[in-house]
Amino acid sequence: MIKRGVRRVLRHLGYDILKIPGTQRFSPGPEPVPVAPIWPLPRRAQGPSDEEISKQFARYDFWHYAYEFDGGLSFPTRHHKSGLDTDDPQRPLQRFRHFMPYLIQSQGGSLKGKRVLDIACNSGFWSIQCALLGAEVIGFDARAELIEQANLLKWITGADSVEFKVLDFWQMTPEALGGRFDIVVNLGFLYHVPKPVEALELTKTMARTHILLDTAVHPSDEFTIHLKWEEPFDIRMAVDEGIVALPTKPSVELMLRHLKVNGWFEIPVRTQDTPVDYLTGRRASWLIEV
Repeated sequence: MIKRGVRRVLRHLGYDILKIPGTQRFSPGPEPVPVAPIWPLPRRAQGPSDEEISKQFARYDFWHYAYEFDGGLSFPTRHHKSGLDTDDPQRPLQRFRHFMPYLIQSQGGSLKGKRVLDIACNSGFWSIQCALLGAEVIGFDARAELIEQANLLKWITGADSVEFKVLDFWQMTPEALGGRFDIVVNLGFLYHVPKPVEALELTKTMARTHILLDTAVHPSDEFTIHLKWEEPFDIRMAVDEGIVALPTKPSVELMLRHLKVNGWFEIPVRTQDTPVDYLTGRRASWLIEV
């Protein structure tokens, strides 16, 4: 329940108004058709054997995503600490079913022929999914080890319409990545940087039509940003040690208004088959029109 004083502030700032000239929350229309992830991942014809794939996966101490391939071959997550919610192999599949149907609906029902940028792509889970759905994809990450992992996934699956690059987020420009993109996916990244407004502004410069934003949020109805210290002891953490900023949901939408995007829509949680941090309001997703 939002307190009366907070509601008054929200109304004063235009937060409850659906149509603000130049910037507005929008309705995406009817609930989208469910879309399932391509899972298990396919394996290219005459590709590597089970033994070779297992050997390559074993080269890396940490894996942020669990992977399963046609034929029953699968690999768990591996983190610095075990028992994290991110260790659940179903988590990325649940997230896919949560927000990808809205993204695909926004593109007329298909990603075929769309140019997609995957920011901080980690081992390439989302890049590979978009490529298998027909998009031309560039994924980048600041950690060379993760780009090696992503290229391993590309080699196994034969998803040749994706290209992976080692690149620091703050060096991201249209010139460095061959122009702007129909879709920019910014998934699980915003809360690993100290300057979220600048990060969203830079993300906006890369997008022609849509941004898919998914981020952890500080659970509060206030317009605040929660600061904490993060160290790069695991591949799920920031690249460099220092302060990172965790915004609240109202703060995210205030930033979007400040950046004068055309509109945005918070993707609703529609089922209990969704990771617990979404169910408890500690994570949220937005489809943004630039």
